[in-house]
Amino acid sequence: MELYIDMNKFFLKLHQLEYKWFDLKAFYYSKIFGHCGSKLKFWGPVYIKNPRKLHLGNNVSINDGAYINALGNIKIGNDVAISAGAKLVSTMLDVESFTTRKKHVNKEILIGNNVQVGAGAIILPGIVVGDNVIIGAGSVVTKNVIANCVVLGNPAKKIRDL
Repeated sequence: MELYIDMNKFFLKLHQLEYKWFDLKAFYYSKIFGHCGSKLKFWGPVYIKNPRKLHLGNNVSINDGAYINALGNIKIGNDVAISAGAKLVSTMLDVESFTTRKKHVNKEILIGNNVQVGAGAIILPGIVVGDNVIIGAGSVVTKNVIANCVVLGNPAKKIRDL
């Protein structure tokens, strides 16, 4: 029984060390982002492209499996949570040039304060998300989102006010 308790404590400490690694990663990223407020928190491995074009407010948390491509610039406000597997993509294929050059177009994404981006949600280039918004899990945000509401679906639509 005593060995079981010691092993349990050992694995708990090991688990806590894993999260300390994410704190170190947050410190590293905070130095290479375009801007990074206080209390950035990673909750697992994430993939961030073009970090110099990513601007974060205070108290931002990014969960495991999130993908952020800031080529067109992404600005995220204060008190924002990006859930597991969410994607923020600020670049897209230019449909007009598809048959000739396959050119990409970059468009800035703006996310307000107090926003929850649900698990697996996708925010496309050029989108503006207002303050106090919940984006439901699996939603695809193709149009701007007004403040103080919940959006859900593919494409994301307002389902209620907050």
